[in-house]
Amino acid sequence: MADVLPKVSVRDVGKVFSANGREVQALSGISLDVHDGEFLCLLGPSGCGKTTLLRMMGGLERSSTGTLRIRHDDRSRPATAIVFQDYSVFPWKTVRANVTFALLQAGRSRRTARDEAAHWLDLLDLGGFADAYPETLSGGMKQRVAIARALAVRPELLLMDEPLAALDAQLRLLLQEKLLELWEADRHTVVFVTHSIDEALLLGDRIAVMSARPGRIGTIIDVPFERPRDPAEIRAAREFTELRERIWQQLRREIQQEGAR
Repeated sequence: MADVLPKVSVRDVGKVFSANGREVQALSGISLDVHDGEFLCLLGPSGCGKTTLLRMMGGLERSSTGTLRIRHDDRSRPATAIVFQDYSVFPWKTVRANVTFALLQAGRSRRTARDEAAHWLDLLDLGGFADAYPETLSGGMKQRVAIARALAVRPELLLMDEPLAALDAQLRLLLQEKLLELWEADRHTVVFVTHSIDEALLLGDRIAVMSARPGRIGTIIDVPFERPRDPAEIRAAREFTELRERIWQQLRREIQQEGAR
């Protein structure tokens, strides 16, 4: 049997932006594969191009050099869906209508869209808020709406750009655990941008640690914890602490080098 191509194949990708009459090299020589059913975390200093790389995967940016390919197998499903950091829900639509709209855009019938929206709202603990408008919701609830909307359309590749970064510490821990539970139930292919080492170790199968700008892949770390994962057990493990320190030392060097330029 022929080898299956990666879900995402990135080869020698670079990105240059023009700003104030000069060129800024955001990414340089990025090569990376993402495999079916993998939860890959992109981790790196601020400004290293993590979001730019994610946006390229989602078709929102074009590379300046190199190639980036997404393998799209099932044309009845969208190739990608993106969850952004900034609660990107429609303020004029109810919680139910936000999720239903995405399903209708993905080709579901109105009745099927309504049923599937109800299912995902229940999974994200939002069933009691289906008729509420976003302005009445907390930040954490808005982000759960955005996650429900993305998961409901069953994308082949789910892209998440620091989806928990704007939440307070306690809520962030709870939503990390909810994401872990949802992902382990059906093993979407996920690329997840984060600044949090702890978050990457809890959620990821692999962590691609990026250098300071121009962003490059410095190290790819295989996360050693078996699945399903117990968040409390993982966080208390000595290996978790050791890996967190190892990754932090690498990031610390990158941040110091960036500051010295």
